[in-house]
Amino acid sequence: MQDGADGLSRAVEALRQDFLARRPVRTASLIVTLFGDAIVPRGGTLSIRALIDLTGALGIEPGAVRTAMSRLVAGGLFERRDGGRRPRYCLSQEGARTFAAAFRRVYAGERQPDGRGFRLLVLPAAARKAADMATLEAAGFRPLAAGVLVAPGSAAPPPVPADAFLFDAVADPAMARRIATEALGMGATVAAYRRLADAQASLLQMVEAAPPSPTEAFVIRTLAVHAFRRAVIHDPALPEDLLPADRPDIAARRTMAGLYAALAAPSERHVEAVTDADGENLPPAAFDLARRFGIG
Repeated sequence: MQDGADGLSRAVEALRQDFLARRPVRTASLIVTLFGDAIVPRGGTLSIRALIDLTGALGIEPGAVRTAMSRLVAGGLFERRDGGRRPRYCLSQEGARTFAAAFRRVYAGERQPDGRGFRLLVLPAAARKAADMATLEAAGFRPLAAGVLVAPGSAAPPPVPADAFLFDAVADPAMARRIATEALGMGATVAAYRRLADAQASLLQMVEAAPPSPTEAFVIRTLAVHAFRRAVIHDPALPEDLLPADRPDIAARRTMAGLYAALAAPSERHVEAVTDADGENLPPAAFDLARRFGIG
């Protein structure tokens, strides 16, 4: 049992160091993951002190947390509520809408069954200068040719610049697969899900062999959800019939579900201990977290 516990401790530290080794360290993105996964189910408001203490287990320095929250507020995703010397943060109204849509993809993972339909956005020269490419990419659009972007037919209509053209198109199965592979990144998406499934399965074996401490469970849960969220964000929501028959996205989701269910209870004890010590007294989660990815 000691070997199993030691192996799990080493795995937790490796997860933490792997995240911190990425440059730049995406502190704001990790805070978004943590907030959506652990704080929104408990009312959605948290003091900066409690947030610093929670992220401390992940290896994030207090100064980095404060800077990231300032940027998230400036960007309109979060808002600061008057808390005197203990400012509190929650999602803005616009942030809550964006957040809900993004996290439905993370936790539910619904896809359209038919992949023949696509959305094409044609950007003449004048429209290219006005186009917000980051927003279009977040909506699932990828370059197909010069001045032409393509997205799955299920993609939400993006903000269309003046002088641009947006229309729907249908391709035959062979052409649809070419578009998915060459423009929408099906190959990279599939590979990412396969790597993720392997990594999560190894973590689940360790967790089942040696139950983690509450702090270890919180670190694994947060960083595992963050890795899964990153994969989903970069997944252009390819329809089911364009994916391989073995459905690596479903395999990754199943392993994530098993890992999350095993970690939910002990990791929540860590959240409660930290936030109670900071005087937060958060309400319990509004639903059974162990069933969040579909199994319990």
